[in-house]
Amino acid sequence: MLTQIIMAALGPIVVGGAVGWLSGKYGFIKRDYSQAFADFVVKIALPIALFLAALSSSPSSILNADFALAMAAGLVLAYVVAYVVGKVVYKHNRADATMQALSASFPDMAYCGPPILLATVGSSGLIAMVIGNLIYTVIILPIALMMIGGGNKGQSAWKSFGKSLSQPLVFLPILGAVLAIAGVEVPDVIKNSLNELGKTAGGVALFFLGLFLSGIKMNLRSEIVFNVIIKNILQGAVILGVGLALGLEGMLLKSAFIIGILPTATATPALAVANNVYKDEAASTVLLSTLVSLVTMTLGIVVVSEWL
Repeated sequence: MLTQIIMAALGPIVVGGAVGWLSGKYGFIKRDYSQAFADFVVKIALPIALFLAALSSSPSSILNADFALAMAAGLVLAYVVAYVVGKVVYKHNRADATMQALSASFPDMAYCGPPILLATVGSSGLIAMVIGNLIYTVIILPIALMMIGGGNKGQSAWKSFGKSLSQPLVFLPILGAVLAIAGVEVPDVIKNSLNELGKTAGGVALFFLGLFLSGIKMNLRSEIVFNVIIKNILQGAVILGVGLALGLEGMLLKSAFIIGILPTATATPALAVANNVYKDEAASTVLLSTLVSLVTMTLGIVVVSEWL
């Protein structure tokens, strides 16, 4: 059973990445086109997918403060720790340290999350994917995008922050949550039409990752290993600890914990390429994090099944 769950979670990542890697390695599709795939994922497909996920969530789940706080603690702490270490220990500039922080804290909720959540918690557990993505897009991504881009161009902090909020990856999930809380019914024809684009996000992101990785070698230097330790181990431990302290139990505790043990999001290298910072390191982090997640997700599933 555990093997089936792991295979269901990692199978799409392995297959999608392998097709992209083989396409780039043997020249079927030029690696130079990876920028176009990255832009499509970050600016179009993924924002639409997150909008639809938020739109389909119940208001009570979206507004559960303790549930959100437990996940926020893990997501934010992992980001802050990685950023500080990137600046102090690895001597990165602000943009690279920010992208390292994203690489060490952004879980693959949209693509790796659903199969594990469905298998361990059931369909009700998918709310963790939506809340986690909202936390990331409302709190972390606007700040990160401002630090990567706007601040380097001499813009004011507020102007940079406003520019970050105007990006589809940020405002579309927020819009979806607002509409869900307000009880606004979006016509099925609109949702179905948008879904045709949104459901391509996972496959294209995985293909992009493989295509991008086809031109670089695995980098196992210390900061890549550090990123994976923070993402695959520390983040889940923090979410579990805070969740228990807040009295979470059942589906809410299990699904929040699962979010913390997921590998680094495949969208992270797309963000790195789109912003031309920390590109090879972000891709190496995703690759190593995905391989290590075979162990961390297996252990996490045992914890969820036996002790939570």
